[in-house]
Amino acid sequence: MKSGGYNSFKRSRNKRTMRRIGVVSLFLVVIGLSVLLGWQVVRGIKAITTGEQPISAPPHTSQTTSITTTTTHPTIAVNATLSSPRVVVYDVTHSALMYSQNADMKCYPASLTKLLTAIIATEECTSDEEFVVGSEISLVQKGSSLAYLEPGFRMTRDMIIDAMLLPSGNDAAYSIAAHIGRKLSGNPEISDLEALFAFTDKMNQKAHQLGAVNSHFTNPDGFFSPDHYTTAADMLEIAKAAIKYDNLKQTMAKTSARHTLLSGQDMVFKNSNAILNPSSPFYFEGATGMKTGWTNEAGHCVIVSAKRNGVEVIAVVMGGSSSNGRWQDAVNLLSEAFAAHN
Repeated sequence: MKSGGYNSFKRSRNKRTMRRIGVVSLFLVVIGLSVLLGWQVVRGIKAITTGEQPISAPPHTSQTTSITTTTTHPTIAVNATLSSPRVVVYDVTHSALMYSQNADMKCYPASLTKLLTAIIATEECTSDEEFVVGSEISLVQKGSSLAYLEPGFRMTRDMIIDAMLLPSGNDAAYSIAAHIGRKLSGNPEISDLEALFAFTDKMNQKAHQLGAVNSHFTNPDGFFSPDHYTTAADMLEIAKAAIKYDNLKQTMAKTSARHTLLSGQDMVFKNSNAILNPSSPFYFEGATGMKTGWTNEAGHCVIVSAKRNGVEVIAVVMGGSSSNGRWQDAVNLLSEAFAAHN
């Protein structure tokens, strides 16, 4: 009995000891978890109050980080005093803007408009497509510059583009608009005005496609209308597009063009661009085009282009107070642009 009682007492004592150890262990675990939880709470409060965020190790990746570098090209300060308020100079070869002054200011394009008309004629018509001058030339405004076309004259696309761009013939511009407007509408019988509206719709579509988003065109020749407006920056986009077409580059580089029309008439069209003419005081060596313009509202405008030592530059000059002033501005801008590349 004594032996059995002793063993029973021993087992009871061992159980109490184990329970105590378990309680202590549980207590230690609870204390440990509380400390850890408290640290996380403090860390979270710190993140909220200071904006500090926990940093986690980045996941492993085999991708490499690429560094994009850009190449800079010369700009110009323009030391010469400019008489024209709106100016843009652009390096075509390196796709780089060299100078800009009031480029986004709303203004009127005058006959610079004809570059857009020429682009559409080139895109919509084949080189041997026949244009017949008709009653649409009655829409030409009094005081317009003319190529002296008459109803019944028959011309190819590039003949009539010469007639429009070189002497800045508004009559040629309206003949182009009427021909293409009827073509776009699919109805050769529509009136001259309906054809004109179809063409100007195309002008605005094309202008926006080229990036000239701050412009609106209501006629093919640039004669003043309050709703016919642009910016120097937009005219640069149109000019950049025009020089991509070989036929337009060839036309714009001519000092004159002689044609025997399909209807038999002999015509000579002289270019009004002074920087191309060796006898002009504003002749610029390496000049390649582009287009002149003037109305009372637009002022004296010109877009010029030139190429030297493999570099091609376009300068847009708009709103000049005098014809000679715009030419001097154009020459000064081109000179400084090419000097910057030396």
